[in-house]
Amino acid sequence: MSIQRWLYLITAAALLLIVLLFVRMHSAAAQGATDTAQGDAEAGRLIAQAWCTECHSVQRETAGTGTFVPDFTVIARQRSAPWLHAFLHSPHARMPAFEFERNDAENLVTYIVSLKHR
Repeated sequence: MSIQRWLYLITAAALLLIVLLFVRMHSAAAQGATDTAQGDAEAGRLIAQAWCTECHSVQRETAGTGTFVPDFTVIARQRSAPWLHAFLHSPHARMPAFEFERNDAENLVTYIVSLKHR
C-alpha cells in the first residue's frame, strides 16, 4: 500500500473519530437538557395535588402510598422531561383523558422532574 493511501486512511479515520466525538458530546449535552424543564415547580405541585392524587402519590413524603400506579418519585427517576411532555399530550388507556394547557403541562413536568433532584 502506498504512503498516499495510508495517509488517506489515517485522515479518514481521524475525521470519523472527530465526528463521533462531536455526536457524543452533542448527545450528552442534549441528555442534560432533557432532565430540565422550564415551568414553575410549585404550580406543578398544586396541579399534581388537584388532579393526580387519586391514583398517584405525588410528593416525596407520601411515596409508596399510591394505589396501583407508580408514585411521582419513581416516575421522576425513570423518565425525562420530553418523555413526560409527550405522555401528558397523548391519550392513555389507563388514565383519565386530561387535556392540560401548555403552561400547566410544563409546570407539572417541572415539578415531577424536580423530585428527581431532591
